[in-house]
Amino acid sequence: MLDFKTHVIHGAIFDMDGTMFDTERLRFNTLQQASKELIGVEFSHDYLMQCLGLSAKSAEQLAQQQYGTDIPYALIRKRADELELEYVRQYGVPVKAGLVQVLERLRKSGLKMAVATSSRRAIAEEYLINANVYKFFDVLVCGDEVQRGKPHPEIFLNAAEKINLTPKQCLMFEDSDNGLKSASAAGGITILFQDLKVPTAEMLARADYFYVDVLSYLQDLDRCVPILPMPELHTPFPQTLNQRQVAIHGFGAIGGGYLAQVLSHWDGYTRPHKIFASTRNRLYQSTVNAFGSYCIRYGQHSYDERIDHIQIVDAHDQTQMHDMYIQSSLVSICLPEAALLEDMPTIASALYARFKHYGDAEQGLTLLLILNKVGAKALFTQALKQALLAITSEQMTSEILNRHFICDTVVNRMVSKLSEQKLYRQLRIKYNIFKQQQAEEENLQVDLDDATDLSREQEHQAGLYVADLQKNFQPSHSLQHIDLILFQAETDMPLYVENNSPLLKKMRQMHLVDDISQIQLIKNRLWNGVHAMLAWYAMLRGHQNIGVALADEQVKRFMLQLLAQVQQGLRQAIPQHGQELSRLSQSFIDSCAHAYQDPCARVGRDPLRKLEANERVFGSIACQLHYGLAYDVLLKGAVLGYVYAIEQGECDDVEALLHLQMQVKQLLPEQQRYSRLYDVIAEHIEALIQQDMSIQQFMQHDFQRQLI
Repeated sequence: MLDFKTHVIHGAIFDMDGTMFDTERLRFNTLQQASKELIGVEFSHDYLMQCLGLSAKSAEQLAQQQYGTDIPYALIRKRADELELEYVRQYGVPVKAGLVQVLERLRKSGLKMAVATSSRRAIAEEYLINANVYKFFDVLVCGDEVQRGKPHPEIFLNAAEKINLTPKQCLMFEDSDNGLKSASAAGGITILFQDLKVPTAEMLARADYFYVDVLSYLQDLDRCVPILPMPELHTPFPQTLNQRQVAIHGFGAIGGGYLAQVLSHWDGYTRPHKIFASTRNRLYQSTVNAFGSYCIRYGQHSYDERIDHIQIVDAHDQTQMHDMYIQSSLVSICLPEAALLEDMPTIASALYARFKHYGDAEQGLTLLLILNKVGAKALFTQALKQALLAITSEQMTSEILNRHFICDTVVNRMVSKLSEQKLYRQLRIKYNIFKQQQAEEENLQVDLDDATDLSREQEHQAGLYVADLQKNFQPSHSLQHIDLILFQAETDMPLYVENNSPLLKKMRQMHLVDDISQIQLIKNRLWNGVHAMLAWYAMLRGHQNIGVALADEQVKRFMLQLLAQVQQGLRQAIPQHGQELSRLSQSFIDSCAHAYQDPCARVGRDPLRKLEANERVFGSIACQLHYGLAYDVLLKGAVLGYVYAIEQGECDDVEALLHLQMQVKQLLPEQQRYSRLYDVIAEHIEALIQQDMSIQQFMQHDFQRQLI
């Protein structure tokens, strides 16, 4: 049942040509070609427009009036059918934009559904199957199965009867005058879609609701169907593919291990029929394209989630990158800052190519910025503007920038990429099974080397494996059940996104927020800052990864103390996000507890950048100072960061103290407070470096008393 406007709806009955499929233009062309072949004269456009919605018998009578009673109409129609089928079998049925989404929503609302078409059953079934929408309909009533065609109501009455409903319980979808007369006379709730013919005042009077296209109706329908909740990890992706193509610029850990999963869930009703993803990694590109899928592993659930309908493109190939941007309705840009700036000329030229391709008909592209940086949108927009100005005029640059929806995001999931060596070992194992399946006697030893990079020989051999597998792989083969694992991921599902694009309203894993900077602040301090300080302490205690480190009670206690202190300050700064603070804090604890594939060295890298004045560590200290709150645990984290930087050779102790001096001066301009804070931090850095104090003694020291 569906509550649509003021009606309680139990069924939906669709006309086919012109309503679901954009076949009226195609039909005009084939009838004109067939009539030219058989009678030497093309059917006129006026005659064909009059035939819209008529049964074959009525159209023949009209042809006899205009072209003579001896016209071989049946032969012309048969030849037109042949030409049309040739086109459809070669190029597919032209489906109206938004149709699949509409059908899936109506079906999932519990409606019974039927087709009422003037076409013959053989044609109707082929078209519905070809377009992959046959599955939505309970019954078909076709033109060769009724005595009186449209505009008589017989076909709609029969369809309603076959699904055990009265006409007034059914939405009836039409695009033509005669079809609308038929549905209206049957007593249904009539919905008119504009097709070739601009509706007359008489048609509009008969229509209960009028829409210029199917997408406009979809917007109305969306208000009537429920927004599906956040999925659980094991929730299957939607089975039905919609007409969207989306893209991931940067098939790295976050792109392939998180965004692909978000996009595959889409709105819970349908999913994009293709995901493009770009990479410079040739092994990843050839492997994923060979199998057409890959897997994300969620270790804490022993669960592998398969991503399919994906195509990897070469980030070096400008033509492929342009095509990716032109064909997509959404692009997730998943690049670190340095790579983003390096790729900006490619992004600019792709948006320029898209503008040239569509012209004034261009639909705005949604750009999701997955940068994990406060102020990412301003950085991206400025860099994009400069890159566009380098290839086009200021006016064109402004026009391109204004067409698109740029949305900042906050990613909450921890994801890591498997090394090429691990992928190589999977390929070796899979290839061995494949050869055994072919009954070839070949003894392949599995390489257990845990190095990261491939040798030149391994890279060449991996290419041969992929080529041979791709050539011989069959969907029914036993290899189908041995998926390649490319990413390890944690299970936190939401993606926080700036509420700046109409496309995102019903995305199932997206939390739309009006002020993304506040969520960025939480992520930067509560996750990124605590994560870095946790990694520094764990490394100084000799732990290699986060998951193992948390078995150390002292490390775990330090993490919990940091979370409590950071939360205390953030609750004062942004009290409206108290619920998110609690959720994200618990999510962080859960993620770290299972982060056995998360190296401390990766998390703790580049410590001096993370210790800048407005960054994740000193930013939290500044917040505590502002509200008069304790900051002793955070101060310990800052000291550990400097000690780690010195021990890793990123700087010496003099450079570390100069860096510290600059940050504290920005933090506390007042000379007296600045000097005291600097002295306390510097004293403990020197004590730890000169081994006058152990890490254990340092962590037990009462900083709070010393700072008073």
